[in-house]
Amino acid sequence: MRVLLVYPPARDASKPPIGMSYISSFLRQEGHQVEVLDLTVRPLSDDELQKRVDSFHLYDCVGISAIITAYNFVKDFSRVVKEKLPDLPIIVGNALSISCPETLLKNSEVDVVVVDEGELTTAELVERIKDRKNYKNIKGIWYKDEDGNIHSTPLRERIIDLDSLPYPDWDLFDIPTYMKHTGPYLDKGLLSGWITAVRGCPFSCGYCSRSFGQKVTARSENNMIDEILEFKRLYNGSHFNIVDDLVMARPKLVRAFARSLIERNVNITWQCTGRVNLVDEELFALMRKSGCTTLSYGIESGSQKILDNMNKGATVEQAKRAIEITRKVGLNVRTPFMFGYVGEDRETVSETVNFIKEMKLKTTVLFFSTPYPGTELYNWARKNNRIKYDEDTYISLLGNNAETFLVNLTDFTDEELLEL
Repeated sequence: MRVLLVYPPARDASKPPIGMSYISSFLRQEGHQVEVLDLTVRPLSDDELQKRVDSFHLYDCVGISAIITAYNFVKDFSRVVKEKLPDLPIIVGNALSISCPETLLKNSEVDVVVVDEGELTTAELVERIKDRKNYKNIKGIWYKDEDGNIHSTPLRERIIDLDSLPYPDWDLFDIPTYMKHTGPYLDKGLLSGWITAVRGCPFSCGYCSRSFGQKVTARSENNMIDEILEFKRLYNGSHFNIVDDLVMARPKLVRAFARSLIERNVNITWQCTGRVNLVDEELFALMRKSGCTTLSYGIESGSQKILDNMNKGATVEQAKRAIEITRKVGLNVRTPFMFGYVGEDRETVSETVNFIKEMKLKTTVLFFSTPYPGTELYNWARKNNRIKYDEDTYISLLGNNAETFLVNLTDFTDEELLEL
């Protein structure tokens, strides 16, 4: 089959669509022809996009990889495609598909939504793309039947051996342009690369919309390093960002990865995500020795009351200790904070501000707490009538993400919260 994969326009071009690149490489391994339309690094005007759609008759199906802030694009784009090619199947995957598959199908011209891991499901779907009657036998999808009725199938079993997947399809993307958008690393003469090590996160933060659920699977350290070396050969990458939600969920892997970097004399710097209740000074020192420069923590609040309301599974004291130990071994600390969570009041806001000051954090990212469909926070906001819109309208308003004020989860008036 001939497949076109579309990456929507995004504000952040600091990393390529790694999930899509895994899908494309797996499809090519299975014998399919794949092309990519990347509208982030190569945006098109409305007229140019219309003309590009004229060529879609060359493909057997179109796949879109989208997060929830691309909801409006997916609706508009699928409508334009179907107006010209009503029989061309449109598939959507990535985080948007996990958050609101039924709402998306009801309110767009999308035909199929792939849920959770996409490699096996998308490959099976592409094989059967012209046989809509048998979609019901494909695990891990939501779909419309020939009469427009919406159905879901059981979730597909997770891929256990991530080493069995081919490396991402870098050649289909404009990697040098993505490298130019990596800001501080480029300023230091570092060329960024990106890698994924684990899938899943075992924690249950109420605000978090996860891509792979709580079961954690991992690659081997040498499989990761082999991919890094290949990327270095192709693009001269020198600083690698492990982009997973929480690679420290597998500390044994991180330890083995750091040791192998040293033993194999891989000359790179790298960074990853950590968690304040998973702190190991000896491990952090090893990471630093292997080239790690930065640990990013999702601390979110300096108030224990708010952390408990978030079901964060961590304490303020653990956060302080994590920052101190991370700095002690010579690693940089990054962390965002969010304001306006359920239970936020003047005291909890002050606790967070004082925490930032006390720990001397150079924090510039302060988000409003935003309920995303599929999260416990969203369910709470719906139950307590904090969201004033139907789901389709609400998701359409999420395009500006959490940097704008959308839902008031507190007992403040909107004006008070904005002033704070």
